[in-house]
Amino acid sequence: MRKIAIFVFALAVLGSAAYAQQNTRAQIMADIALAGGEYSVYPTNQPTPTAAPKGYEAFYVSHVGRHGSRHGLGGSLYEEILSAFSKGHDKGWLTPAGETFYQAYKDFYPGVAKREGNLTHKGQDQHRYIASQLYKNYPSIFKGATHAEAVSTISHRVIVSMFFFLSQLDNTDKDFTFEADYGQPYQSYLLPDVIDSQAERDGPAEEKYIAFRQEVLDLDALLAKWFTQPDSLVTNGKYKFCYDLHTLVATLDNVDVPAPQELYNVFTPEERYNLWRVNNFRDYQILAKSPDTQNLRVQALRPLLNDIIEKADADWQNGVQLRLRFAHDSTLMPLLSLMDVNGMGARVENPYEVENYWRIFDIPMACNLQLIFFKSKKNPDILVQVLLNGFEATLPLPMAAPGSFYKWQDFKAFYAN
Repeated sequence: MRKIAIFVFALAVLGSAAYAQQNTRAQIMADIALAGGEYSVYPTNQPTPTAAPKGYEAFYVSHVGRHGSRHGLGGSLYEEILSAFSKGHDKGWLTPAGETFYQAYKDFYPGVAKREGNLTHKGQDQHRYIASQLYKNYPSIFKGATHAEAVSTISHRVIVSMFFFLSQLDNTDKDFTFEADYGQPYQSYLLPDVIDSQAERDGPAEEKYIAFRQEVLDLDALLAKWFTQPDSLVTNGKYKFCYDLHTLVATLDNVDVPAPQELYNVFTPEERYNLWRVNNFRDYQILAKSPDTQNLRVQALRPLLNDIIEKADADWQNGVQLRLRFAHDSTLMPLLSLMDVNGMGARVENPYEVENYWRIFDIPMACNLQLIFFKSKKNPDILVQVLLNGFEATLPLPMAAPGSFYKWQDFKAFYAN
């Protein structure tokens, strides 16, 4: 009953703000880099967080973060694109636009060859930046001896991200110590192995997704921009090829080698927007609280939310000031949906409306959720400030103070099993 009471009160306080509709198309057209979705680069324009109520001081942070910028995923993403365009060039099957892209790409390719999934130097720098912002904005956490406990999944890019975050604090704070680890025990709650239900794999949800994709994208028209004989060059599926090519464009801002403008220009802004919205809808079905599926991946993040709650009280007793967890976008997306951060728990039936409530560019490279804890000598209530990518974020709870401050007791009562 207490959960229900809190939720009702939260709705009264927040009104429709938690699920406020946004004009996402306008946002993407104003900044086409957002069409990169989960490949968007971590923002660095965060304002200074709102100060805590008088008498409160930060003393602990609970963090869940994604690895930093990486190359595109896929065992041979870059190679397959080069193969198709090289064959098209040799056969004389490239259009002028295809030839322009090919000439630029073959020179760019050696800088990214065989590096699919690898963390870039930009990804390393992002975690240095996030750690430095934490140190700058909440100095009271680092007064005296400060100890961090950090864990990561078994992914190399995640492990390296964790150590660059820690090394920044280690180099900044002379009294900083840490313990770090990775492995299957943490994998079980940071990146749980979930088998999608039959409905998600080939049932009504899949049918709805394919229908939406076919309505939004004209794949034949896209391929005709570059190839005169696309059926002879694209053998692994038309959508996969176009999606991989869009992934390539999305990664250009993440890699460490300069990319020529011809690669960015392979799609028009409208084409990039449409490819983004198809990918956004599919990720919403699988990784959010979609009404089309059983939300298995969202439910699988419950142990991580429990870990946040259970570790906090224990850490305070054991001299731990920072609890750091490093994972993936496929961790943050369902976790943020489970917690309904910034209304990301919205359930939207219409695939055309999903993009205005749930956007994968809100989970960029190095995405992180930080819960900053504050205490007061005069007030027994512990407060929690919620930050998503360094920006103040909302929960479906009554705020205790402006600046996304919530009572820890309310947080636990609402989110506990």
